[in-house]
Amino acid sequence: MKILIFNQDWFAAELRELGHEVRTCGSEPHLEHHIPVITNNLESVISGLTGFVPDVILWHDNSMTTFLMSGLESTTIPIVFYSVDTFHHAPMHSLMAEIFDHVLVAQKDYVGVFDGCGTPATWLPLWAPRYVEASARKTWPVSFVGNLNAKLNPRRVAFFEKLQHHIPIQIAQGNYWEHFPFSEIVVNQTVKGDLNFRVFEAMMCGALLLTERTPNGLFEIFREGEHLITYTPDSVEEATEKATYLLAHPEQMRHIAHAGREEILARHLPKHRAQTVHELLSSVKKRTPAKDRHFRSMVNHALTTLIAARKSGHYHATPLTACLLAAQRGLEAREELSNTQAGYLIRACHAYDEMTKGSVGRRLLEHFATAMPTQEMVVLSAIRNLLNTGSRLEAEVLASKISTSPPNEVFHHAERAIHEILTKIN
Repeated sequence: MKILIFNQDWFAAELRELGHEVRTCGSEPHLEHHIPVITNNLESVISGLTGFVPDVILWHDNSMTTFLMSGLESTTIPIVFYSVDTFHHAPMHSLMAEIFDHVLVAQKDYVGVFDGCGTPATWLPLWAPRYVEASARKTWPVSFVGNLNAKLNPRRVAFFEKLQHHIPIQIAQGNYWEHFPFSEIVVNQTVKGDLNFRVFEAMMCGALLLTERTPNGLFEIFREGEHLITYTPDSVEEATEKATYLLAHPEQMRHIAHAGREEILARHLPKHRAQTVHELLSSVKKRTPAKDRHFRSMVNHALTTLIAARKSGHYHATPLTACLLAAQRGLEAREELSNTQAGYLIRACHAYDEMTKGSVGRRLLEHFATAMPTQEMVVLSAIRNLLNTGSRLEAEVLASKISTSPPNEVFHHAERAIHEILTKIN
């Protein structure tokens, strides 16, 4: 098959070894085809791949808040999405799930997030991403390598600030393979109880893993006391007690460390996960499109616009244009617009007109109000726009279609409701 992989190069080499033609694509410099960190268009990206038309797409989670790609909802190519940081982005991942044809989930307890969306979801745990030789020479009794930004993970910083006063621990940032092979014990701390890469990395390096006692499938693939040792999350006392005991019993400690490494080599390398992915990609079929697929995409692009605007102080044309185009296609497909989606539509149309100093957004809302006379939010928005442009008579006619109340009452309700949308959705 021809496989196009977005955002990461995970499984690319292994899938090639299985006979597939694979291209990687994204904004990271190590990927083969570079695209900018803005909203791109899938059809345009594929047309730039020099005759490479994929049979299937593997879209890897890159921990972005939104999906920087338009056209995912309308392509005829099957797409498999690998949701890794679901614990951070469950609302957006579940919103967009119906656009995809299968969802793989790295955190087992979050598979249920996708229940009811219609898209099959299965667990695919993380793995040891790099082969590292274990070392008999140990420089550090205990180590931790990871992000120690107090704004991003205050729990972690507080935990290690206390722990370092009780055990001889080296705390660092950088390449784990420069530290873990030379550590007797690696302490792991999670963000939200996730089964993270550090679990697999530490055991691959031949260190004993002392990790939080977490859910998400940890004890379905590893055994306590045989492959690793656990402690209660945030318990400096228990982590100290267990690290101290293990360092005082080196034979037992190294026996567990060796067993953990052997388990990684036997079941948790990239080739093991790639085999599962290969089987899925070889069988996945294009699903019947979600009934509101374009409006889901519209919300994604609206959020992209608003997030970018908060960072830069101004609206960006690319995601905002993609948002309105998705809305127009949803309207043409006669999709059903929910109240939440209507709120994002109104906010995006207002932003577009503000950015362009034009009336495209206002006219699009008028088309929605005509096509969806029972969708109160878009009708109220159209009424407000008519009043703002001096078309009071037309506004009265529209108001009479949704309420028997006097026009001025409807006008007041429209102003209050739309003002709330424009200030809250930001």
